[in-house]
Amino acid sequence: MIPQLQRDTPVSSVESAPQWSPATRVAFRFFFSYFLLYVYPRSVGSLGAFVKYNNPLRDLWHAVVPWVGTHVLHLSGDFTEVANGSGDQLYDYVLLFCIGVTAVIATAIWSWLDRKRTNYEVLYQWLRILVRLVVAVAMISYGANKLYRMQFAAPALARYVDTYGQTSPMGLLWAFMGTSHAYSIFGGIGEMLGGLLLLVPRFTPLGSLVTLAVMSNVIMLNFCYDVPRKIYCIHLMLFCVFLLLPDMRQIMDFFLFNRRAQLTRTVRLFKDNIFNYGLWVLQIGVGVAALIVCGHQAYVDASKNETYIEPPLRGIWSVEQFALDNNPRPPLLTDTQRWQRVIFDAPDVLTIQAMDGTLKKYYLQLDDQKKWVTLWDPPNPHWNARFTFDIANPNQMKLDGRFGQNHVYADLKRVDMSDPVKFLLLNRGADVHWVNQYPNNR
Repeated sequence: MIPQLQRDTPVSSVESAPQWSPATRVAFRFFFSYFLLYVYPRSVGSLGAFVKYNNPLRDLWHAVVPWVGTHVLHLSGDFTEVANGSGDQLYDYVLLFCIGVTAVIATAIWSWLDRKRTNYEVLYQWLRILVRLVVAVAMISYGANKLYRMQFAAPALARYVDTYGQTSPMGLLWAFMGTSHAYSIFGGIGEMLGGLLLLVPRFTPLGSLVTLAVMSNVIMLNFCYDVPRKIYCIHLMLFCVFLLLPDMRQIMDFFLFNRRAQLTRTVRLFKDNIFNYGLWVLQIGVGVAALIVCGHQAYVDASKNETYIEPPLRGIWSVEQFALDNNPRPPLLTDTQRWQRVIFDAPDVLTIQAMDGTLKKYYLQLDDQKKWVTLWDPPNPHWNARFTFDIANPNQMKLDGRFGQNHVYADLKRVDMSDPVKFLLLNRGADVHWVNQYPNNR
C-alpha cells in the first residue's frame, strides 16, 4: 500500500493540550526568547542597518556588543555595525553571542517564575504563526528579487574584460547567476513557492520542506562561494526545522519507512470560529502586503540596475593612443599608469583598466551638454578628475583633460562586443541549445 499523508477534519483545541515535560518547557522558553531577540533588531545585526528606524534595543546592542567583544571575548577588530551588505561581520557574531546569553538568562528567570505551568500550547501556537510569517516574508522578498533580476543582474561590461583569476568567489557566483536570467527565475520561483505555502497554516509542513530544500542550496552557495549571508540562511533553515518538528515523525514514516502517516491536526487558538477565521485572513493579508511591497521594491531596484549610460557613449573602449603630461606612452604591460580600456556602463560609474589588467572604478558625473566627465575616488577624498570627451563617430572617441595632478589625452576605439571569439559568453548566452554536436566547454 502506498503511504498517504492525511489530515483529520476536526481540529484540536489548546484546552486539551497534554502536559509538557520539564525539558520541553525549558527548550520552548529558550527558543521563544532567542527568536524574539533575534528578530526584533531586524534579522541579523548589520543586514538591518540599511533600514533607518528608531529601535531602543538596537541602540543598546550598539553599546553592549563592542564592550562584550573587547572585554569578555577578548577579540580584536571592528565592532561597528556597517550597512555594507554583509551579514557575517564581527559585530553580527558577537551580537549572536549576546542574544544567546540573554536568552539563557531570560529562560532561567522565566523557568523560576513560571515553574508551575504545565504547558505553553497557546504561546507555542502564536510563536509558530510568527515564525511562519517571518520565514514567508523573507522567502517572498528573496523570490521577488530573483524574479525581477534585482539580486542577480546581468554582468556589468567590466566583467567581460576582467580576468578569471582576479574574480572573487562571490563575484564569480554573481556572474554565473546573472548570466542566465532563466536560472535566476527558476531559483526565484522556488523561494516564492515556499514563502506562499507558509502563509497558509494547512500547508506549513509542505512550505517548510520546500523552503528547507531551497535554502539548503543557498547555504551551500554561501559557504562555498564566500557569500556573507551565512548566519541569516542558517537561521531560516533552523526556523523551518522548528516548524517541521510536530510532524517530523510522520514525515519520516512517509518518506523513509513506507508507513501510513497522519499530519498533526490544526489547533484552534480561539473558541469562536470568527476569530480563527480573522486570524487566517490576517496571515493572508500579511502575505499580500509582502508580495506588493517586496515586488515593488524589487522592480524599482531592478530598474536601477538596468539603467545604463545612453549610446553611443556606453561600451568598452580600447585606448589606442595615450599621453600623460603630453608624453606619449606606448602600450607596455609594465606601464601601470597607461590605460588599456575605458568602460562606460552604469550612469554613475566609470571603470578604467590599466595595462596590467587591473580595474579601477570611479564615481562619475556626466554632462552630456558640455561634454564633461567628472570623476571622484571615494578612498581618496582629495582626488578628482575632469576631462572632455568628443565622439567623432560611434566607434571613436577622444578624452582630454585633468586626471588628478596629471594631464591626460587618449584616443579610444570601441571594442566590438559582437565578436564571438573574444566575447563567447556574451554572444552564446545561457539559453538552451537543444542540438549540440560538440560540447562547447571553453
